[in-house]
Amino acid sequence: MRNYIIILSVFAIFCTFAACDNDEQCHRENYVMMKIGFYKSVIDTLGRQTNSTATPTITANGSGRDSLLYNGVATQYINLPLNKLSNVSSFDIIINDTIETFTVWHTNHEEYLSFECGYITFFTIDSCKIGKNYVDSVSFINNSVNTQNAENFRFYHRYDYRQ
Repeated sequence: MRNYIIILSVFAIFCTFAACDNDEQCHRENYVMMKIGFYKSVIDTLGRQTNSTATPTITANGSGRDSLLYNGVATQYINLPLNKLSNVSSFDIIINDTIETFTVWHTNHEEYLSFECGYITFFTIDSCKIGKNYVDSVSFINNSVNTQNAENFRFYHRYDYRQ
């Protein structure tokens, strides 16, 4: 009878630990980021404008914070984390050696996932502001930040070949 109780206890402990979710998996699934795409707006010698993707070299960090998010990466898209504790997020983005300060005002929405994973924060973007040193215009694509696959902003840089 004693062996039966020991085997049953070991089995119960094993089942308890096997049922726990992986904390890393929870973290991966409950953190969403804002996505920005880079584009160039080309005006040819005849005055015709075409838009296409661009791949600038990006260095980015949270403004006023010591948090390097990208360091000299040539990329068409970047994903930036919005501040869960505030309704304002600000970033210093260096695009091809030109610094831009990009500020986003947003509303935070918490949603319960599970006991193991806790809450996830989704965001609704209300407005934005950029310095326009490199970026000529910003196109607001999607105000919901609820997945990393949806592009939220497009940054355009104009190349005018008529000059």
